[in-house]
Amino acid sequence: MSLKKSMSVPQGVVLAICTIIGSGLLGLPGLAIEAGGGAAAALAWPLTMLISLPLVVIFLSLSLRVQSSGGVARYAAMALGDWAETAVSLIFAITFMLCIPIGTYMGCIYLQNIFGLPESSVIWLAIGVLSVSTIVNFFGLRPASWINIASALSLVLLVVLIVISQPDLLAKGTTAYRHYALSLPDVPISSLWTAAAVLFWAFLGWENLSFGTEEVSGGTKAIKTIFAVGFVLVTAIYAALAVVATGAEASGLNIHGVAGLLGLLDGSPLAIVAYPLIVLVVLANVNAWVFAASRLIYSAGRAHILPSFLGHLAENSMPRRSLAFMLVAYICICTALHLGLFSITDGLMLANQNFIVIYLAVILCYVRLNRSLFARLIALLAVASSLFLVAGFGWTLLVPLALILAGHQLEQRRRLRPAALAS
Repeated sequence: MSLKKSMSVPQGVVLAICTIIGSGLLGLPGLAIEAGGGAAAALAWPLTMLISLPLVVIFLSLSLRVQSSGGVARYAAMALGDWAETAVSLIFAITFMLCIPIGTYMGCIYLQNIFGLPESSVIWLAIGVLSVSTIVNFFGLRPASWINIASALSLVLLVVLIVISQPDLLAKGTTAYRHYALSLPDVPISSLWTAAAVLFWAFLGWENLSFGTEEVSGGTKAIKTIFAVGFVLVTAIYAALAVVATGAEASGLNIHGVAGLLGLLDGSPLAIVAYPLIVLVVLANVNAWVFAASRLIYSAGRAHILPSFLGHLAENSMPRRSLAFMLVAYICICTALHLGLFSITDGLMLANQNFIVIYLAVILCYVRLNRSLFARLIALLAVASSLFLVAGFGWTLLVPLALILAGHQLEQRRRLRPAALAS
């Protein structure tokens, strides 16, 4: 039994928007300002947009080459061998287990603020949202796509409401951008890197589309349209938010912390409209990431990289076992966050560095599979942007490197096992 080709172009575009824009929508601008300062955070937005562009082109090219629920892991196998698929699958599995509950936890802090609940309620909200998203995915692509469509419309409306609530911030933000651009030489590289490393979270998700290409109907033309339209819409939404956040910081408004831009709606009559939209956006973003993670875990189980029971499909062709397995992992990470075993910022940085290491592996796959001058230029730009972000992570880079080594050793053992049985 295989996954059905039931995803249309509109569903794919909506999935792209909901995967990339979600729980970090309101919080990341403030977190970036806290991490690097106002000038660095403002300049990091366009920098991170430029960094993401060659990576989007690479993911599109590889998605056109092969459509598989294994996504990036499958590309690695094609270019570098089976050991690379094992290593990338392990890194992705660990990273999904980390970043999905972190993103959900961030989103549930918004919900806690909106409903005026005690801080202790955040973990229960997070577990509830993750459980609902898992159940929705249990029933197939159609119910999940309706949530995503409603969320995509809500995202656009939410950005419009934020702009309307403080209309002068666009002008102030534009003025601040001119000033920061002129003073670029005075902005410390370390501050710019720190802000960009935080904001990179906002652009994660293009790799997730590769896990869903096996289910896209309409062939390569449909996949091209999904990536192109999705990138334009995501960039436009983030550009508007960047200017508003810069204007808010320049005006002395407090948008720091995970709640971030949510504070701009305090006391506004538009809040009664915006708050339900935020709830829907959080749910749909988690839903989209749960979708992608389940496909990776299913594919890894099917390839016997992870336990084979995870590579099983239910009667409706949904990977229910991988969905349930990951839900348990998400709840464990949410509990660790609640107990203060690590912070949201630390978790973001760890997840981001894992994604960047994966991106470097994907770039290598792209070069191995595409020999044209254009491909080499795109790869060079992607490597330069990825290395800029990798440069400041330090000893924590040992985590993905250890997973790569573990993947290589695991694949070697898998190869030796049949030989041992035959003898």
